[in-house]
Amino acid sequence: MANNTKRPFQSTSDLNNNQIVSPMSSTVKKKKTADTTKEKQSYTIGQIKELQMLNFMCHKNFSMKFHPTPMQIVTGANGSGKSTIANAICLCLGAQARTTGRTANVQSFIRKGETSAELTITLANEGAEAYKPELYGKEIQIVRRISAARSFYKILGEHRKIIGSGKETVAEIIQALSISPENPLCVLHQEIAKTFLLNSDARKKYQFYMKVSQLDQIKQAYEEAVCTVQSISQRINKMKEKHVDMLRAMEPLDQQVKKIEIRRDQEENKHKLEAELIVARGNEAQKELSTIKNELDQTQKSKDETEKRLTEIMNRMNDLDRRIKEFSRDKEDVEKDLSSPNGLRELNYQFSKEKKEIELLIYRLSRDCEKCYQSLTEIEEEQKRLKKHMDEHQNLSQESNQSDRERLQVENEIQTRENQQLQWNKAMTTYTDEINAKNETIRTKKSTLDLIQNELRQKKQELDELEKLEKDRASAYGAWMPDCLKAIQNDNRFKKKPIGPIGRYIRCTEPRWAYAVEKHLASVMSAFICSEYHDERILLELFTTYASGYRPVIFTMKYRDRTPDISGTLERISRANLLSFYQVLKIENVVVECALIDLKQIEATILIENLEAAKQLRRTGALLWESVNNKVKRVVEAWTCDGSNVKLDKAFRIYTNDRQPLRYFSSNTTQSLSNEELNKEIRDLQEQVNQTNVSIDDLKAQRQRAVSELETIKKSSVENQKKLKELTKELDRINSVMPITYDFTTEELEEKMNECNLAYTSTKAKFDEAIKAKESKHQDLADITQKYENIMKKVESKTKEIVDIDERIVEEQSKYHDMNQQISRLTKKSSQLDEDIEKYEERIADLSKKLPKKSKALKSTNRSVREIQLELDGINHFLKSNEDTQEQRRQVIEEFKTKRDAASTFKKLCDRCQAQLKHLETFVNKRKERFGRIADQHQFLLRRKFEDLMQKHHFNDCDIKIDHKREELEIIINKNQRRVASLSGGERSISTFCFLVALWGSIYQPFRLLDEIDIYMDNEKRNSSLELLYDNTRYYSSSQHVMFTPQAIDPQVWKAREVPIFCMPTPKRSLE
Repeated sequence: MANNTKRPFQSTSDLNNNQIVSPMSSTVKKKKTADTTKEKQSYTIGQIKELQMLNFMCHKNFSMKFHPTPMQIVTGANGSGKSTIANAICLCLGAQARTTGRTANVQSFIRKGETSAELTITLANEGAEAYKPELYGKEIQIVRRISAARSFYKILGEHRKIIGSGKETVAEIIQALSISPENPLCVLHQEIAKTFLLNSDARKKYQFYMKVSQLDQIKQAYEEAVCTVQSISQRINKMKEKHVDMLRAMEPLDQQVKKIEIRRDQEENKHKLEAELIVARGNEAQKELSTIKNELDQTQKSKDETEKRLTEIMNRMNDLDRRIKEFSRDKEDVEKDLSSPNGLRELNYQFSKEKKEIELLIYRLSRDCEKCYQSLTEIEEEQKRLKKHMDEHQNLSQESNQSDRERLQVENEIQTRENQQLQWNKAMTTYTDEINAKNETIRTKKSTLDLIQNELRQKKQELDELEKLEKDRASAYGAWMPDCLKAIQNDNRFKKKPIGPIGRYIRCTEPRWAYAVEKHLASVMSAFICSEYHDERILLELFTTYASGYRPVIFTMKYRDRTPDISGTLERISRANLLSFYQVLKIENVVVECALIDLKQIEATILIENLEAAKQLRRTGALLWESVNNKVKRVVEAWTCDGSNVKLDKAFRIYTNDRQPLRYFSSNTTQSLSNEELNKEIRDLQEQVNQTNVSIDDLKAQRQRAVSELETIKKSSVENQKKLKELTKELDRINSVMPITYDFTTEELEEKMNECNLAYTSTKAKFDEAIKAKESKHQDLADITQKYENIMKKVESKTKEIVDIDERIVEEQSKYHDMNQQISRLTKKSSQLDEDIEKYEERIADLSKKLPKKSKALKSTNRSVREIQLELDGINHFLKSNEDTQEQRRQVIEEFKTKRDAASTFKKLCDRCQAQLKHLETFVNKRKERFGRIADQHQFLLRRKFEDLMQKHHFNDCDIKIDHKREELEIIINKNQRRVASLSGGERSISTFCFLVALWGSIYQPFRLLDEIDIYMDNEKRNSSLELLYDNTRYYSSSQHVMFTPQAIDPQVWKAREVPIFCMPTPKRSLE
């Protein structure tokens, strides 16, 4: 196809492949040159780059290039060769001739008058999923040559290098590139589009649906697997019957072998019993010898104990002698300390004498102090009298000015007190206002306190509800789970306590996403985490005790104290305006958070509103960032509010489910807070209550202080007013009083005062000396008294010590006498034991001579001689009655081993086949279930897509009913269920078009060809169909969609949408 997308252009050859010379050729070349400068869009693997036809149908030599754009249109009149392009692509890719709807003979496609035809198609092989790029390169060319006798293939590489030939190689290539040329979803021929809905019944529609969706391949594989399972089961049953026959043939030999083994055992027992009999006879003599030796050991032990005790007593007597001598020496030393010339008694007498002398001297000094103190008192009284006279005389000299000064002083004081009264009045007003403000603040604080207390009560109720909810949540994992959790906490064998169930540590902060979160984490909600395998074994023991049937999963991993860095992934998701699972979860344990990141990829799994949002993500490519480092994960999975799962890989799979009630999460908003957080909020509220109470108390104290200050100021104000009245009266009195005069001089008074001062100084010095001497003697008396008391205590201590030493000496002498008596008794007992030992040794020597010699082959026994002899007689009788030869035994055993090994090998083969059969049956059953789920999901998506597409063409309430049991498919249009045959040609084309577009989602194709799908549509439906086709090709942008239409297409409409339009040359019927 040409590269110029500005306007459609005609091919350079006509219908008969004659070259057309046009004056516009230079213009076309210029535009092509201009287009090559533009950046070309890259091809996707499997897309068609170019098609060449030689002598094929109406074309002699025709080539066409295809664009990598999602949609392109090929227009041309009837007979111009549009359908030939689709037929050529199918045949070149290995499709059979009958799939084209024209003929069943491929030779009929050779151009009339020619003997052979050749088709060449170039497919893109680029990108990460390229098929054997080292062999084929960036493009693969498939050449099919058709002759009258046969047709063959040739596969070329990027530089037209021949890589291979044969239809098998072509089949491998188209399978690797996901191309199905015989599938109508890949190439829809016009004959199939025209006759599909009108002429096919429900069964044929069903067969068409199964083929295009490739569900028939899954169903056929399942049916073949069922037949294989039945065939294998029959063969295994025959093998089991053969094994039973082999076991029956072994029974006679088995009995003979058992008899041989019994005889061997009896012979071995005979030899053992003979040896045991010898041992038993020696044991009887050994028992008596052991008894005597035990008695000898006891006697020897008693003798040793006696001698040991005798030695201990002798040592103790020596210690007593030494201690008695030491006590005697101590007594002599104490008596010497007391009675010596400079002893304690002599010192006691001297200290008593000195004490009496100091007491007498202190008495004399006390009398002197009293006399001096009396003289000082008399002098002080005289000084006071003289001072009074001097003051009166001085007042007399100043009497003339005193009245004026007093008057001025009283007036100043009156003025001061009046000013003070004004200040106090202002202060009383200020304190009154402050008290009113404090009262208002206290009322506000009390109102706030009531609100906080109400909130505190509400938080406590929420805490009770949360504790109840936690208990219910633990029961959600099983009625046994609360008891099991208590047992885990009480078990001290764990090195680190297991963490679980994981769901107990997870909170969904947004209830609207709770269902999606639970669906994604359902497999690990009841799981436990252990730090090592030792703890895992203990936890399994507890599960065995408490769990009945189902046991939670246990993950063993290292406990980490911090989560890995996931900021890069979260930043990429936030940049795309998306929401991660991690952002709506509140995880209370770091280990659980690390486990969910590692196991469930919660930071790289997103939440979306609905499936339309998922499709929009795929169209926009918001999650396809170019480079991803080690800290950024790629988002490959999404969940919707209703629990639908979307795999955001290249296949873009969607899994839906019926909504079920929540099991682990609740829609209650209190679930967003944990127990610890509620307790913290309660503590904060209690702290606020306490702070508010303290604040109220402070305000009350401040108010009380203000009231107290106000009362004080009021009292001061009243007293000040009283004082003002008194001062006023005093001022009146001063104005009315005259000064008083005296009859003595100041010099005389001063002279007498000096004499009194001299007498006072000398007397005071004597008094101080007497006091100092008295204090010194008091200190000497205290020292002598202390020494006297110490000497008395020492004398009493020494006297008591002498008494104690005497008592100890008497006690030790009594013990010494008792020990002498014990020594005499022990000496007699030791002599008697020596005699007993000599008797026992003589008896042991006699018994030792009677014992048999020891042998290493002999073993000990607990049985008597009589029991052993009876058993030995029975064995001898059995051996005589069952005699045989060694040759007979060898032949029987070899024959038995041969048949036993053959039967065992055959049994293992049967068991292995049976196990494989069970695995195969399980696989087939799972395949059947998976087929049902795939079919249901495919049917749901098909119906939804078909209904949406028909609604865009103004057909409401349209549906598709698929019955897999009856193998029927029915298309219903409108509520009155109009039959498809009753529809007009345009309506049938619309329904066919919508049905096929709805089927596109079932299988991926690198390209899709639609041949004259709009032939019966009017202009309105054709335009809307093209619009719809354009929208869907953008959704399936990785595929080429080529539409062949005989109708005229306005290139200006599709120019802005970058949809290339290729015009086929007009056939020259008029020229012929």
